[in-house]
Amino acid sequence: MRRKTTSLKKTKTKILFIDRHLNYCNMKSKLFILTTSFILLSLSVIGQDIQSVQVDQLNDSQVQQIMQEIEARGLTIEQAATLAKARGASQLQIDQMLSRFRQLGSSSIQTSSASENTFSITDSASFQVYTKEQLKEVSDLNKRIFGHQLFNADNLSFEPSMNISVPENYALGVGDQVQVNVWGSSQQTYVLTVNRNGTILIPDLGPILVSGKDFKQVRQLILKRLTAIYSDMGGSTPGTFADISINNIRPISVHVIGEAIAPGTYTVPATASAFNALYLSGGPNENGSFRNIKLIREDETLKVIDVYDYLINGNTEENILLRDQDILLIPSYEKRAELTGAFKRTGIFEVKDEESLDQLIRFAGGFGKGAYQKKLSVTRFSDKQHQLIDVYQDQFAGFGLQNGDSIHAGMVIERFQNRISIEGAVFRPGEYGLSEGMTLSQLIQKAEGIREDHYANRGLIIRLDDQLFPTTIAFDVDEVINGRSDIPLQREDQVFIHDIFNIGEEPFLNIFGEVMSPGKFDYSKNMTLRDLILLAGGFTEAASQSYIEVARRNNPEEAASISHKMVSLFQFSIDRKLELNREDQKFILQPFDHIYVRKAPSYFEQKTISIQGEVKYPGQYSIASKTERISDIIKRAGGLTPDAYAQGARLDRNTKSEMEENLELIKTMQQADSLSFIEQKVEISRLELKLSEIIKQPGSHYDYTLREGDKIYIPKKTDEIWVTGEVLNPIGQAWKKGKRLKYYINRSGGFSTNAKKGKVYIIYSDGTTEVTKSLLGRKYPRPMPGCQVVIPAKPIKAEGDNTTRWLSIASAFSSIAIAIAAVLK
Repeated sequence: MRRKTTSLKKTKTKILFIDRHLNYCNMKSKLFILTTSFILLSLSVIGQDIQSVQVDQLNDSQVQQIMQEIEARGLTIEQAATLAKARGASQLQIDQMLSRFRQLGSSSIQTSSASENTFSITDSASFQVYTKEQLKEVSDLNKRIFGHQLFNADNLSFEPSMNISVPENYALGVGDQVQVNVWGSSQQTYVLTVNRNGTILIPDLGPILVSGKDFKQVRQLILKRLTAIYSDMGGSTPGTFADISINNIRPISVHVIGEAIAPGTYTVPATASAFNALYLSGGPNENGSFRNIKLIREDETLKVIDVYDYLINGNTEENILLRDQDILLIPSYEKRAELTGAFKRTGIFEVKDEESLDQLIRFAGGFGKGAYQKKLSVTRFSDKQHQLIDVYQDQFAGFGLQNGDSIHAGMVIERFQNRISIEGAVFRPGEYGLSEGMTLSQLIQKAEGIREDHYANRGLIIRLDDQLFPTTIAFDVDEVINGRSDIPLQREDQVFIHDIFNIGEEPFLNIFGEVMSPGKFDYSKNMTLRDLILLAGGFTEAASQSYIEVARRNNPEEAASISHKMVSLFQFSIDRKLELNREDQKFILQPFDHIYVRKAPSYFEQKTISIQGEVKYPGQYSIASKTERISDIIKRAGGLTPDAYAQGARLDRNTKSEMEENLELIKTMQQADSLSFIEQKVEISRLELKLSEIIKQPGSHYDYTLREGDKIYIPKKTDEIWVTGEVLNPIGQAWKKGKRLKYYINRSGGFSTNAKKGKVYIIYSDGTTEVTKSLLGRKYPRPMPGCQVVIPAKPIKAEGDNTTRWLSIASAFSSIAIAIAAVLK
């Protein structure tokens, strides 16, 4: 008694100390250190005897701080109350704290109902997270087992859902939260949690035992008890009504053991079924049974689950609801057989002892397209070796299966028992079914008759003999059509009736030369020469109307005899209106004729040249005749101007055609680097133009005949010379009459050390070039106004060149010495 009094005094002393601490200090209260729930926060500061705390004695500041802490931790009132209850707080203390919250007007803390008439009575010890399905690796064998995809398919999920209505047979248990909504003459909301005693407590009514009872029974029981405090709820004309639902479904733990892909304990909603748990575990592994899964509850086998019954028959009774601590035991399989070949569904199937081959075929969905159904091949393991068993259709129902059997369904052979076909000049070619006694004329009628373009004299039937070797049967098509003859048909007969266009060479006509669209044209009967020219678009402007030639092949009689004659030739004259004389109009073209429309001998398209620079009338000119020369075009351009520099005139000519003719020869004679340079210069070439000589002596060999595309340029007089290359100061200089090349080189600083003095050359204004001559001393070319002096560089010497040169010199001197010695002797 003294110990209890001393403890109480110590408790009161702690209360006074903490109350003063909360009122006068700005430090964070130690009231919230040991717990996350409001009751525990308010009671832990009192001491170890939580039940001795008087909640109504806490001041408003303490309660307000508790509310702020709950809000900061993101808890609801129900969650905080549940944790406090788990630490030993009484229901009275919880109710008193809820009343204090309402007095302080708490609006920021989440509650399960906004109604002020809500009673929240909870008793759950914790809040659990439901187990989620995890990615699991499975073997290739596992993937082939029928039923595996039910629990491992990407587009199929048996993951437990919280958003489903509670079924009538749902058994309530500890932690379930029941909500009762009363409306009508009275309004009230009760949020009731099943406590550890399996009861719910309704104020003014006392506890109601609900644990283990179906939801349907619990609803009826609660409604019956509510009539004790709501008198107008019953009867024929009630004024008060009630709705009962389950808010928070409790979590349960189920155990999947045995041959599962991922055995273990899973936390699922209390509404979860057996397939939910199997889905989370990945289902049976490669050794697990799909036909004999046991649901064990309270040490008794409540249900034996056959997954195939659900998959094949859609029997949902196999998907039974689970309860807390249920065990799903997946034993090893006892018998499996494999189906391969032409079944709708292939793979490994689990079978029971009483099931035969026809039941296994039903599991596979039956035979697939093209399957041979009269016989199946069964491969079976015997004690020492394999055994092959032929099982015929009438034996399927009675054939018993053994573990490891492999059943194969073949395909029907690629052979038709009554197929025939017809191709060619019929309106509906294709394959047809052969009926008994069917003839060729009947097949033609089925093909809707013969086309008008059929080849009448001969048709063919390709028929297989007894050894399946093809033989040919010929027939007259018209005689069969007219009923004068007929042929009975056999299986796999192929009938061919050709059209006249597929017999022999296809006829055509060819027209060449001066027509708008030369080329090959289809032959048609009675076509004349002007008909073909009209099809070819008519004549071009260059066509010769008086010279059209037709070349015709030798006829069969001419071709049969030996002669030098190759074709027959015919000449015609036809005007641009395509008119022929009476005789020529009778000429009918024959297949394979070649028609040539010649070009008029004096027809020429305009050819243009260009003359630019110092002439009186520069511009483009048309070549007047085949013999027109440069001197003639100079006269047509008005002659040279006084400022013209004739020595600098140049001519560019397109020589691509000539160059291309010789390019192949050049390729065999030139190195790769030289060849690439030549190909770059193929299109345009510059010709030497001695305009001064041409003007002095028109018609000389310098006076070229003009060609299309020629470009003549006559520059102005110039008085400069350009010195480039290996000099110390490349520069342009004024030309001085009488000065030699060395004068201009010296004025450019003289030769550099790398200059090749013996190869100096000059490019003149007309495009010609002169090179230094070195026969008896160097003779440099003569400089002229507008020219370019080029001093090239010495070539780069490879290593060893000097050594080779000195060896050659030494060898030469040695030979000379030997010769001199021989002479002196």
